[in-house]
Amino acid sequence: MTKYIVFILLFAINLFATETDDRFLVGEYPLQKVVDGDTVKAEGLDASVRILFIDTEEAFKHKTAYEKTKEISDNWDDYLASKMINKKSKPIKFNTPNGYQAAVWTKEFFRDVSVIRLEYDNLESKKCFYGRYLAYVFAKKGDKWVNFNLEIIKHGYSPYSAKYGRSIRFHKEFTEAQEFAKSKKIGIWNEKGKHYPDYDERLAWWDKRGEQIDTYRTKYKSEFLFMGGNDFDYYNLKKFIDKDVKLFGLLSGTLEEMDEFTAKMPVKQFVDVYLHYPKRKGYDLKKLKEMEDYYIYVTGTLKLDQDGKYHVYIKDKSGLKSE
Repeated sequence: MTKYIVFILLFAINLFATETDDRFLVGEYPLQKVVDGDTVKAEGLDASVRILFIDTEEAFKHKTAYEKTKEISDNWDDYLASKMINKKSKPIKFNTPNGYQAAVWTKEFFRDVSVIRLEYDNLESKKCFYGRYLAYVFAKKGDKWVNFNLEIIKHGYSPYSAKYGRSIRFHKEFTEAQEFAKSKKIGIWNEKGKHYPDYDERLAWWDKRGEQIDTYRTKYKSEFLFMGGNDFDYYNLKKFIDKDVKLFGLLSGTLEEMDEFTAKMPVKQFVDVYLHYPKRKGYDLKKLKEMEDYYIYVTGTLKLDQDGKYHVYIKDKSGLKSE
């Protein structure tokens, strides 16, 4: 593999320009570091910034990144086969030449940028599962603030990721940016590129989750607390101890115990709500496993254990559903 050439495509930088909005402003900060294609650090923040609605492929880091990337590129077919053999029911992540190229392109994009403007998509989901800020990252290009989130999709280094919900502010623009990159067959949309081979499956999974969150927002937000969607709802759980509670969130980690099935609703790193579902009440382990990594609605009695962990005891099939 020849040396990577940072190639800024000759499209108008403001083709998908978006207006900034002070209502959602996090602030303007000196750019400290580009970590990779979808993460940056800014001076004055207590955590890094996870760039919203993109998901670049994994990349080697540190001083040997180029050499390691070249090695897997030179042996791409064998490397890809060795990774895909580990795939189970959902697409997996692994280091790729495209992931490295995305990081290089991102660093070049921000090379002459000293200050970035960060904005939330909404005022409920401000930090991610791992405590990083969730934000749009705007860079000053000439006299315009350019939305980097859209630019990296337009240039084919990331799909539009609706895995944790669709963009409330720029869904149309993200969709157009992705269609633009696909029509040009660039980056991850180039069939000959060295990238994940399963974007159709990956996007189908993410888009279904995005639709589920849209349905929740339009039909059930006032009725169900969103676990992992915002901190407010999790903190409100204390009002429902020893009472019936209604929750919306991801189903994860389903296990079969002696008299029940157990599972988790992830809230944030090291914080979960534990679910208990009685056997012979309508679902078997296979069906519950099929629902994993998608959003579900749960109704049951909330309990708090001696370790401060929340448990929801579901009575029957009506207390667990997806839509």
